[in-house]
Amino acid sequence: MRMKAVIFLMIMTGGIGRLSSQESMQMLTLEKSMDIALKSNPDLLIAEKEWKKARAGIWEAYSAVLPSVDASANFQHAWDIQTSRIPNFLKPMLGPLAPLIPDLPPMDDYVELSFGMENTVSYGAMLTQPLFLGGAGIAGIKMAHAGARAAEQNLNTRRQNLIYQVADAFYACLLMQELVQVQTDALKQAEKNLDIVRKRYDVGSASGFDKMRAEVEVANLKPELIGARNNHHVALTGLKMILGLSETDRIGLDGELSFEYDEYGLTGLQELQNLAVLNRPEIHALRSQKQITLNGVRLARSQFMPKLFFSTDYSFLDMRNDYKFKQEHFSKGFTSALSLQIPVFHGMKNCKQLQKATLDHKIMQDTEKQVVDGIKAEVENAYHKFEETKEKFQAARESIDMATEAMRLANLTYEEGASTQLDVLSSQLALTRARMNYASALYEYQMARYRIRKVTGALNGLL
Repeated sequence: MRMKAVIFLMIMTGGIGRLSSQESMQMLTLEKSMDIALKSNPDLLIAEKEWKKARAGIWEAYSAVLPSVDASANFQHAWDIQTSRIPNFLKPMLGPLAPLIPDLPPMDDYVELSFGMENTVSYGAMLTQPLFLGGAGIAGIKMAHAGARAAEQNLNTRRQNLIYQVADAFYACLLMQELVQVQTDALKQAEKNLDIVRKRYDVGSASGFDKMRAEVEVANLKPELIGARNNHHVALTGLKMILGLSETDRIGLDGELSFEYDEYGLTGLQELQNLAVLNRPEIHALRSQKQITLNGVRLARSQFMPKLFFSTDYSFLDMRNDYKFKQEHFSKGFTSALSLQIPVFHGMKNCKQLQKATLDHKIMQDTEKQVVDGIKAEVENAYHKFEETKEKFQAARESIDMATEAMRLANLTYEEGASTQLDVLSSQLALTRARMNYASALYEYQMARYRIRKVTGALNGLL
């Protein structure tokens, strides 16, 4: 009874451990993987912040044409009051009266006058409104809007790239998982074949060479299975890195490689290229960059234009030799002014800035053509790859059916003595290759579906 209790406790403990292990494992579907990546991927988060920063720059650009109001307050203490020595203008006037006024003291030729008092307090506000900036204000606003659009398209590019990377990593894990199963089944089949050969060898119906060949086949398949398991582990690690998961997180995959009909298979190459030129975020971002350089030319030209500003000042001032300031003692000042600034010569700086801005715009025009041609070539490659994967899938599906039947017949005829061990091993190898090719064809087909949408700018999520 005591032994039964110990065995029961061990079984229950093992069951609880397996249950706990299953609960700690995070099961991921492709859709859930994409959601995790879109919420936590560092590159995408950086792109979102860059977009928000570019949008904030729009109001910063508007500030160049909007009025600015500045308030100020100032206290000044003079440790030494400056004086000025000037001719005594009273002496010529009162000098002839000296004989008539005996008590009039002699007058100096020069007198000293002080300006200001020890303590000065002023406060007020100034409004400045640009009236004409030579087109610089409007050009800056357009540049800011174009920059925000470019940042938004860059964000869209990174989002589509991330969706593609997640799909690639997820399907790569499924592919490695399937290859592990193929190698496992191949090893089991080889061990089963070895058992048959040994039985026939024991009764004298199989040669020692057949037995050795079957043993070598089992020995060769074991390292291949180990390699497949390691590749599966590497693929899972890559998926965790893209999702931002820790290395210690245990994940499982809820999905399978399968063939699904895709409507893009009915779309022609020219139509796909037109769709890419219309939708690719890289092209939209490049066109926004071209708008930035065009307005950069206008901004550089504005440096040759006069600029007109309006300003008005409303302030209060009081000066005293003590600190007994009162509001009723302050004097009010209210002034307005128009200021015209005319650029005359700045050491060829403005000319070179205009030259640089013009070259930047021409470079962007050449870059646009280069990018569009590159995208069309990328679409063409993706289109042909998509067609290729469909044909490879059809061929792999047919070959796996034939290889399965061939192995069944080879095993049957070998047990009856109508075929050789070489026929059995060859059929096993052919089935293993067929299953591996079938799994690879499914993986390539799924990734071709994602890629053709990515190159046309239409990859928005799970397919």
